[in-house]
Amino acid sequence: MKYYSGIGSRNIPQDIKNIMYKLGSKLAKEGYILRSGGAKGADTAFEKGVSAAKAKGDMEIYLPYNGYQNRKKDNENYFVPIEFSNYKKAVLIADKFHLTFQRLSSEEKNFIVRDIYQVLGRDLKTSSDFVICWTPDGAVNDKQRSEKTGGTGQAISTASYYSIPVLNLKKEKHLHKISSYLKGESSLFVNKF
Repeated sequence: MKYYSGIGSRNIPQDIKNIMYKLGSKLAKEGYILRSGGAKGADTAFEKGVSAAKAKGDMEIYLPYNGYQNRKKDNENYFVPIEFSNYKKAVLIADKFHLTFQRLSSEEKNFIVRDIYQVLGRDLKTSSDFVICWTPDGAVNDKQRSEKTGGTGQAISTASYYSIPVLNLKKEKHLHKISSYLKGESSLFVNKF
C-alpha cells in the first residue's frame, strides 16, 4: 500500500486549493491512499479530489471527534482515533512535539493527536511515504516550524522526526515540482526534498 498525508492550513489560496484537488485525484488514480484530517481548506481539497477520482485510491480521514465537519465514523473512510487501542501511545508521541500539550483541553489534544495518525497511520507503524501541505511560512521540518505553521506543524514535526519528506506548496520549488507532476512532465520523486 502507498500512503501520503495531504494536509495544510484551513485558509489557503484558491489556486493552491485547486492544485490539491487535482493532486488528490491523480494520486488516487495511481493507487495512493490519502491520510488527512477533515478540516476546511487543504484537507477538504485533497479529500474532494480523491472522491472525484472514482479510482482505486482510497482515504483515511482522522477526525478529532465524531461528526467533525459533518463527517461521521460510520463511513468506512472516517476514523476517530480516541477510540483506538493505541491512542495513549499516540498521545505520548504528540506530547514530544507540542511544547504546551499538557496544558491543552481534551478537545484540543484530540486535534493534535489525530495529526500523529495522519502521518504514521492507524497502527502508528505504517508511515506515509510523504507529506504534501501548504502553510503560510512554508515549513518543511521541525526546525522551520513557527506560529504561522499552525496545527499542521504537529504533522510536519512528526514527519521530520521520522524522516518522511515534506513538500510545502508555499515553497516555489515544491510548487513547481508538483505542477510539473500534474502536467505529466515529471514523476513525483519526493525523497530528495
